[in-house]
Amino acid sequence: MSPANPITRFALWVMLWLPLCFGAWYFATILIAVALAAMLDVSTTWILPDVVAGVVPQGNDLLVLLRVEALDSASQAVAPTSVMAHPIDAVKYGYGIPLYTALLLAAPGGESEKMAHWLIGLAILLLVQWFGLSAEIIKDLVFSLESARERLGASELSREMLALVYQLGYLVLPSVTPVLIWSVQFRRYIRELATCR
Repeated sequence: MSPANPITRFALWVMLWLPLCFGAWYFATILIAVALAAMLDVSTTWILPDVVAGVVPQGNDLLVLLRVEALDSASQAVAPTSVMAHPIDAVKYGYGIPLYTALLLAAPGGESEKMAHWLIGLAILLLVQWFGLSAEIIKDLVFSLESARERLGASELSREMLALVYQLGYLVLPSVTPVLIWSVQFRRYIRELATCR
């Protein structure tokens, strides 16, 4: 195929945009962590109020604040308001954002149209990150902290289901979702590329 071929041209533009998008995304992860911390703080403290005291950003990572009295109820020396910070790497769930952005920038279209697409895609990809991080927090509580597992009442079947949900949120959704979003938004362009020889 020659460089004049639309498929080759599109692929070259994607490869050009990818490192730039990854660089911009890495520096923006501090802001993304703030949004994710707010989302997770609301959801985890609502679902697990006896175990999780809150979620706060720390750089581009997150700290899950666990209630110590819930983890060590046998200890009488622990103050009722004591918390333990459990770090979570938020970056590993977010690589779909720069991939999606590079695909979007390489595709044809006006700036306002691309911005509208990007905002929709970003919202969906943030939800994907929220899902993956939520699954990791619950997985860590159930599999790593025996007292939390007992407090949550996790059965063998629920642990197996949790493992599957965690794998879905960690391995599948972050890599597949950006391509799916882009494919839906630019299906007409994909049909044009498919007819190129």
